[in-house]
This record gives sequence, C-alpha cells and structure tokens, in this order.
Amino acid sequence: MWMNLKNKIKEFSIESIVLLIIVPLSWLGFGKYMSALLVAGFIFSLFFKNTRELILKDRVLIILLFIFTTNNVISSLLSIDKLISTLCSLLWFILILIPMSYVRFSLNEKCEFYVKKIVPISIYIAFIIILYIIGRFLYTVITHNALSHQRYSFYFLGKQSTALMLIVCGGLGYGWFLQKEKRWYGFFYLLLCNFGIALAGDQGGFVAFFILIIILLRYDYQKLIIFIVIWGIAGYFSMTRAGFFFRFKFLIDSIFTIEARTRLINRGHIAVFRAAWEMIKDHWLMGVGTNNFSSFSKQYVNHKWYAFAHNFILQFWAENGLFGMISGLSIIGLVIYRWLKSYKLYRYKYIAYGIGASYIALLVADLTTCSMWDVIYAFQYWFLAGAISGIYFIVKNGQQVLSDEKQLEKTQNVNLVS
Repeated sequence: MWMNLKNKIKEFSIESIVLLIIVPLSWLGFGKYMSALLVAGFIFSLFFKNTRELILKDRVLIILLFIFTTNNVISSLLSIDKLISTLCSLLWFILILIPMSYVRFSLNEKCEFYVKKIVPISIYIAFIIILYIIGRFLYTVITHNALSHQRYSFYFLGKQSTALMLIVCGGLGYGWFLQKEKRWYGFFYLLLCNFGIALAGDQGGFVAFFILIIILLRYDYQKLIIFIVIWGIAGYFSMTRAGFFFRFKFLIDSIFTIEARTRLINRGHIAVFRAAWEMIKDHWLMGVGTNNFSSFSKQYVNHKWYAFAHNFILQFWAENGLFGMISGLSIIGLVIYRWLKSYKLYRYKYIAYGIGASYIALLVADLTTCSMWDVIYAFQYWFLAGAISGIYFIVKNGQQVLSDEKQLEKTQNVNLVS
C-alpha cells in the first residue's frame, strides 16, 4: 500500500505543495510563520535522495556560500559580541541556501510547478491587494473634502513589505501576460502596481519600481512613452489646483515635489551612510562582525542608534569586512549572470525576464533600505534567486542533452561511413 502511494506521488510534488502554501501566505503578511515552515519543510526534504542531489548539483553556489559564511564567522569571532554575531553569520547560510534550494525543488527539469502555478497565484493575490489599497484611497477621496496625507498599504504587510510585494509581482505579472501575448494587460497591471506603491508612500520602492518598468519596457517605446506621459500629467496636477484632481495632491506631492526627493535620501540616510563609511575605514579588512552595526553606529552618529546601514553594499563591508563584501556580492553577481545567460533560452522566456527584472529592482530598492537583513523580507530576494538558478539549470541541462544527441548522431554517421 505504501509503495503504491509512493508511486502515485510525483517527484518534488510535496515540496511544490509546501511552497504553494508558503508564498501566498507570505504575501498576506504571515512571513514570520512561513519562514519557520520553510525551514521545517527543507529539513524534511533532506531525507530524500533526489532533493539532496539537486542541492549538491549547485556546487558554485555552495562554494561561494561556504566562503561567505566562513569569512563572516571569522570576523564575528573577532568582534565584541562573539556568540550572537557568530550565530547570525551561520544564519546567513540558511537564509540564502534554503529558499533558493526550495524553489528549485518546484522548478527543475522534472517539475515546473513554480512557473505554472505559483507565479499566477502570486499575481492574483497582488491584484486583490492592489484593489483593496486603491479602494481605501478612493473612499477617502470621495468622503473627505480634503485628502489627508496618508500612506495606504495592506494591513498585514505594512508600507515597506507592500512595496516589495508589488515590485516582485509587477515583474512576474508583466512577464506572465507577455507569455500569454497580452501586452496591454501586462502594461495596465504594471500601472496598477506602480499606483499601489505610490499609495504605500515608499519613495525607495517607487524609484525601484520605476527602474523595473524601464527594464521591462526598454524595447517597447510606445508603452514607455505612455507611462512617462501619465506620470508627467500627474506631476502637473501636483502644481495646480485642478478641481477634483487637487484631492490627489498629497499623493502626487509624496512622489514629485522637491521635499519628497529630499526625503528619499534624507538627513538620516546621509548620517548613517557616513557612519558606515567611517566604520569601514576603521574596520575595512574584517568588519565589526555580523549583527554588530547597531552597536558601533553610536560611536559615529552622535550617539544615535541605527540598526542597519540602509545600503546592502555598505552593510556587507561594514559588518563582514572586505572579503565578506566581495563574497556576498559574488553570490548576487552569480544570480544576475545566470539570469543573463538563460532567460532568452528558456521556453517561458518572458516570465524568466520578469523574474530577473524584479530581482534587480529589489537590489535597487536595497540601496536605500536593508530589507535583505530582515527574515520576513529576505526570503523574497532568495525565492527569486532560486527561480533564476532553476531556469539556468533547466537551460544548461537542455543544452547538454542537445549536445550529447548531436555527438551521438555524429558518431553514428562516422560508423556508417566506415
């Protein structure tokens, strides 16, 4: 009976179902609990030979992760808070390896569940949340004589996580609609996501999404011009009292005014950037140790406390030293390299393109934030990275099979001639 049940269960189906639970519930604001479920699911999957083999095939990633983690552990052992810092260094290994590997369980040569099911479900959830945010905004516009300066976001996600969700799902959604040859649907979906980020009031997220749109529309000049014209009109309404549209003034001001642009990189950001750079100059080789930035920041910013450097490059260097920064950026560079090498050759190439564009946009957002250091947000980075790696290996193995077939055919032809 057990053997019959085991034969009916397709390979990687259990992992795909677990991921199907984790991703939607993460978007609905339960990321903290889903991270625990993800770790438990990963440990369970290690008991199966096929999943272990799939993880070990990615030797380059494992080597880079080992170098990165070893460097961070050494710098942590030399820091002021050795125990906590060392444990946080080991956490980095888990934080990157588990989500990347788990996505690959549902996106490989034998299973493409991630692309076929999880991507569209994520898009639908994002669409529902956007409608909820816009509905709240329109209700405020209609029922109030003046529109108060208010940030709108999904209740369970909050401002920053709402923006990150829309960046991820914006790229996925546009690629998904393109794959179905519905370009205008994809464009309108992008506009909705962009409007949702504007309502959330996250300027860093808005700039990152603008970069995402440029990447996605770089060959579609018609839609790119339409997008620029739409926001040009919106900018005009931020400078004039145009009747009903003046009710939107506070929303538009939060994006276009000089005050908003100064808030994007505000005095706090500049202060913490300077503190990080001074910290780097004093500890350039080994860093201050993982999770110790906040302890040292008081020495450099008039006794003020900052948890992170608000820039992932400065954070890598300040906490983990020169080699920690190089190895950390090497992992990110590996993901981008795999995306550039594979997305055009994948059969769902537009979805692959959207995944990579969203990943780059998230990195842009992290030039002024540090979401990569928060477990709730960080999994989203590495889910995308895992999807890119999965696509890369599908393409690579497909090319290897094609090469082997050609070599076999060539050998057979030679034997026939002989």
